[in-house]
Amino acid sequence: MKILIAGSDLNAFLLAKYIKIQDSTHDVYVTTEEPCVDESYTSINIRENDVASICDFVKYNQIEFTIVTSQLSIINGIADIFKKEGFPIFAPFAEAARITFFNSIAKKIMYKLKINTPKFGIFDRENLALEYVRRSRFPIVIENDFTLLARECSICKTYSEAKLGLQKVFENGNEKIVIENYMDTEPLYIYFVTDGFNALPLVSIERTSGENFSIAVSPSNKITENILIKILKQAIYPLLDDISKFACGYTGIIGLKVKLVKDTFAILEFYNGFQYYDFQSFISLSEENIVDVLYSAANGSLADDYDYIHLKDAFSYSVAVNKSEVIEHFEDDEFIHSEDSEKIILTNTASTLTYAKTNLMDYLQEFCSKDVYNRIIHAEDKKELRI
Repeated sequence: MKILIAGSDLNAFLLAKYIKIQDSTHDVYVTTEEPCVDESYTSINIRENDVASICDFVKYNQIEFTIVTSQLSIINGIADIFKKEGFPIFAPFAEAARITFFNSIAKKIMYKLKINTPKFGIFDRENLALEYVRRSRFPIVIENDFTLLARECSICKTYSEAKLGLQKVFENGNEKIVIENYMDTEPLYIYFVTDGFNALPLVSIERTSGENFSIAVSPSNKITENILIKILKQAIYPLLDDISKFACGYTGIIGLKVKLVKDTFAILEFYNGFQYYDFQSFISLSEENIVDVLYSAANGSLADDYDYIHLKDAFSYSVAVNKSEVIEHFEDDEFIHSEDSEKIILTNTASTLTYAKTNLMDYLQEFCSKDVYNRIIHAEDKKELRI
């Protein structure tokens, strides 16, 4: 099959490599201005926001399936154009994806559908936001509305901190901001694949961040089957039904930032596709053919083809380290390795989380600076406000 990946991010390159590992007969193309450095794909020099040129490439090169990781392509309507042309594509319509690009839209829909989310306010004027903050109970969270270019988020413990935070967000050119109550529990990240009508869980992830590194553990033992069922029934399916009324459905990967409250959950925000380095956690555990799953979703036959997404009975432990902290690097087939301009990301999978962590830590000790290695080892002992 001829497959085009519209994107030039780390997830695009990981996906291309993984597709070829699973089936070497696929011809994979990636829209990137960077020269090809991997034999698993062919570079196509087309900008992500030039969806007309991407469409022309698909048409004239007889591409059979397009998978989109680029947020710019999605917000510029690549799915809308491809659907009109009749080209198979795995990506949400631009209108449907707005819940992942605008915090205010996500919050309003959750409020309408009675999906549990922290109490919030949406403001386009600084004086009104300050008045809301003055009556709030601290700590509070201040976030920008439009998140495509950057996610600005700060926890404010006092009114003076909140006042400075509001000034900064508005000075950065944000027309709207969202203020919400802070929940003092660890955030979790859950991803689903959906064809616009049905959805299946992919993976759950816990993250820890520190200076010059970040850690991802998957699956999260805090996300039980009962919690997943509740999220599907109380959030995902109502959300998909509502989107289908105005945007022809949401086809793609939808991620949730979740905090648990006793035996239930609260959703803080939605993501379009895998965030940060979470895709690496998923592919380390997946036993499914990724092209088959995404093609099934693109065709609207997810529920007909799959009862659930098979994962290994194992745990994944990933560490992203700043390249400046790397002393030496060497390849080892036991680990999934990827890198971008700033980070090196390593993932190990084992039957227990302890084994996965120990194996990766032994490997990290060989090529990381002693300082960052010690900080990673002791990261789970840190007790800080995390957002």
